[in-house]
Amino acid sequence: MSKARTPAARSRIRRWARAETAGAVAALIDIALLVLAPIATLAFAIWFSVADIGRTDVYWWLWGIAVGVPLVGGTLMAVGGHRRLAACFADGYVSTGRVDRVIECPGSGDDATSYELRVSAELPGGGVLRRKVYRDGSSPLRRVGGPIRFRHNTLDPEDLHDVLFDGFPGTEKKAVRS
Repeated sequence: MSKARTPAARSRIRRWARAETAGAVAALIDIALLVLAPIATLAFAIWFSVADIGRTDVYWWLWGIAVGVPLVGGTLMAVGGHRRLAACFADGYVSTGRVDRVIECPGSGDDATSYELRVSAELPGGGVLRRKVYRDGSSPLRRVGGPIRFRHNTLDPEDLHDVLFDGFPGTEKKAVRS
């Protein structure tokens, strides 16, 4: 956040950081809910059978909350984290460079293979920016030597982690009129 140039950008970063934190708190609360839900279900089942109460909607509410809270928390964490990261680079520079090298980082077990792209871009005043871009998904090996667009906050040539992937130029799909 220290590299955000405008108060509006700093405010946007804080807002999305709060949303991300709220999602993490909801996920932590859900751990307690998931531990307590079976105990509460058993307690309600015993109480309802002794008192001859036929309220099955209580179980739906109980388990709906126990399952719904992590969905809301996970969504808040995912959206908040993505938007916070985008807001951190909103005031930054946009550079188009080339992919110099692709390093495959194999996953283990359920983890997918990820890729580290070493990219460089020439600065207008001379010098070369070097960055590391991390990508998931299909292999970007065919992109070596090709263009890449990225955002960065500093013009430090060797600040390898000051980067946000912004796409591959020329791969945007145009709308087709029929």
